[in-house]
Amino acid sequence: ESLEFNYALNVTFYSNFIARMQGLTPRYHQVPIVYRDDAPIKTFPMIEDHEVKWVDELFMEPRDKQILLEPVDQHIVRNVKALTRELGIPSYAFGDYAYDPVPVPPLFTALTTGDMALSPSVYAPQLNAIILQHNHVVELELRNPDSLIVHTYHSHGHAFQVVESGPVHKNSSIPVKRFKGRQPMRRDTITLATGRYVRVRIKADNPGVWYQHCHQEQHNFSGLAFTLIEAPDVMQRTLRIPQEMLEFCRVLGHPTQGNSAGRAGSDMTGIKPPLKIHGLPDSTSGS
Repeated sequence: ESLEFNYALNVTFYSNFIARMQGLTPRYHQVPIVYRDDAPIKTFPMIEDHEVKWVDELFMEPRDKQILLEPVDQHIVRNVKALTRELGIPSYAFGDYAYDPVPVPPLFTALTTGDMALSPSVYAPQLNAIILQHNHVVELELRNPDSLIVHTYHSHGHAFQVVESGPVHKNSSIPVKRFKGRQPMRRDTITLATGRYVRVRIKADNPGVWYQHCHQEQHNFSGLAFTLIEAPDVMQRTLRIPQEMLEFCRVLGHPTQGNSAGRAGSDMTGIKPPLKIHGLPDSTSGS
């Protein structure tokens, strides 16, 4: 590679949820990539929207050719929900409650509550916890009924298969698109466009507690998240919390066992009440 030039990297933001204010929220940005301080900068023209060739992920295939996961053992529907509170501050939810951290991290709860770890009752409602059975094929249907704001769903713990997209509301002109091949595209982040849903699939073969959230930090910190509690019975046989982590918690005064409140069973005494957000109904079918 030649060091004759430094280069200008062009960046275009496609974000329709931020009000455009001249000079404050520009869509086009340039940053220098410097290989040599005294070299001239080589620039390239910005690409206009009409020059962009958009690709539909439902018609792409991954290089490793992972086969479509089927049959589906568990189908889960979660809707994006929103609530404007005092001072115009928004809260969001993937489920009935805005996500909020709890005294005992859900991983600690999953590892210390025995057979009860398989019950949602030991996880506080604000975790929006979903229990997954080991090696089950799980289909998540993520729905964004909002007509204004786009969200981006990000998964920890899995690269999911993208199998379907379509309209949330009936009588919509938005078409339903289904993957019809053998090796669907895999992602760890996908756009939830306004008024649309996406269906993705994973295999619950990675025991752990996996945070699922909107990748826009404002929405993430406002509660748009849920938790996959994946194979807690297998976790208890195979995972251990490092002793130094337990010591950190002891020094900070945080409990390290029991349910989300550090208590037995479903007793959540002492936890801040969750913020309930109403919207379209969610569902879980299968086991």
